[in-house]
Amino acid sequence: MTGALLVFGVIGWKLLVTTYKGDVRTICDGEVDSGYTLEKDMSKVTASVRQHLGTPEGNTFFSTLSDAKLAERAKKLKGEASTLGIGSCPMVAAFEKAAAEGDYRADIQHLCSNVAFSHLAEQDDAARLQRLEDWIDQGAKSPRTKDLSDPLRQAATPSDRAKVLRDAANKVDIFSCDLAKTLEGPVLPAKGKGIPMVRPFGEPQIIGVLKPEDVARVLVDATPAMNDCYKKGLEKKPDLEGKVSSLAPADQTVPDKETAMCILQVLKGMEFPKNPGPLVSLFLPLELTTSALPGPPGAPGVPAAPGASGAPMPAPVVRPPGMPRPGPMGPMGPMAPPGH
Repeated sequence: MTGALLVFGVIGWKLLVTTYKGDVRTICDGEVDSGYTLEKDMSKVTASVRQHLGTPEGNTFFSTLSDAKLAERAKKLKGEASTLGIGSCPMVAAFEKAAAEGDYRADIQHLCSNVAFSHLAEQDDAARLQRLEDWIDQGAKSPRTKDLSDPLRQAATPSDRAKVLRDAANKVDIFSCDLAKTLEGPVLPAKGKGIPMVRPFGEPQIIGVLKPEDVARVLVDATPAMNDCYKKGLEKKPDLEGKVSSLAPADQTVPDKETAMCILQVLKGMEFPKNPGPLVSLFLPLELTTSALPGPPGAPGVPAAPGASGAPMPAPVVRPPGMPRPGPMGPMGPMAPPGH
């Protein structure tokens, strides 16, 4: 009986002293109280904070923070702490620092990617440097990335320039920098270009009731308009290539927003046969390329458009309703029921 009273007393005491403001203060002191840092042990900081929250409102707010991007977490927590009159909130600075590190790391990954700088190997050293400087000036998110411009420009040789990139990559635990190899490599002969094409680079995946031949037909109908988008993009950027992997522009590697949005508008306008439901999703990754041999589609050595001449596209992967889908793969999903 004494033990039961003691347990009840502890529970009652926690209920009395734990408040939403106290939970927000717990979140603010998450790094200090846990003994870990977001930079190295974010999961441990998160687990420690969660363990010490005492109100449903505190748990809900922390879940909201966890679902947001790091930069948004800092803003939300700073605003809530200010509203509740909490003067010091160290976790705000921790979130801001983690967000800044993430932006810088993403920039370095981009600078180390040959995909992001197509045909760079076919250009001389001066042109290579100019393309890197242009991207750093216009595309980099982190101010730290812009600090690389001077070291890259002042490097005495292409090998020294490659070392600047490798050193920056190693400091953020990126251990492979393919672009560095390109920078110190010889100028390669330009590859012959064929006709601009937007085409699938993987099998479509269908969730729901949709026939593969209907996918092929609709895609063939949409291909000329997508190719027109690509041709217009090439007029501005002759080396434009890339992949579309989601309806969200941020999730594609096409280095020209207008071209990507033009293609996405074409995809959104496709019309499929009507069906009574349920919701049908189609995932189809596309690539923009001029690597096809010269000549009209269907000519010897030139791939025909998927489904052209009555030939169906490769059989898609059809999965039963309710089975989890893989990560983002294609530009056409999720979609409303075909025809709606």
